[in-house]
Amino acid sequence: MDNEKLMYIEECGLLFDKLGLTRMAGRAFGYLVVCDEDHVSFDQIREALKASKGSISGTMKQLVQTGMAEALSLPGDRKTYYRISKVKIGDLIRQRIGQFTELAEILQKGDDLKERDDDTSDWLTEASIFHYWIGDQLDGIIKQWENDKQKIIHQYNENRKEHST
Repeated sequence: MDNEKLMYIEECGLLFDKLGLTRMAGRAFGYLVVCDEDHVSFDQIREALKASKGSISGTMKQLVQTGMAEALSLPGDRKTYYRISKVKIGDLIRQRIGQFTELAEILQKGDDLKERDDDTSDWLTEASIFHYWIGDQLDGIIKQWENDKQKIIHQYNENRKEHST
């Protein structure tokens, strides 16, 4: 693998680390992005990233659970293979909306269980309402994206061409 791809893999690792995920998850995701195969085996990922089986196992489980990668098996082959998820981005965000709602509910429940009103109660109320609100906003944005996706992608690609020349 060339140096530019290796640097990209490390950039992904650093970004994921900033986002609160593991650096290894970012590196594995970066590897899936830049490898020139549709899918790669567990061992290929482990060897490319020079990581232990345990580290890659946990990492790939995390990427699959977050919807960023998917595991697959091939007929007659006992190995597990991975690739970038084919799930639509809108569906991934909808899963997050459900998590926003769950977080809002647990924050509100915690506030309801408190014996006194204080700054923490104010924060819990605001955070709960915000998570309900952002979920509603994102749902509308996803619908707009799905309606206008082709036009938005076309405009984005045109802008990239203009700025690259």
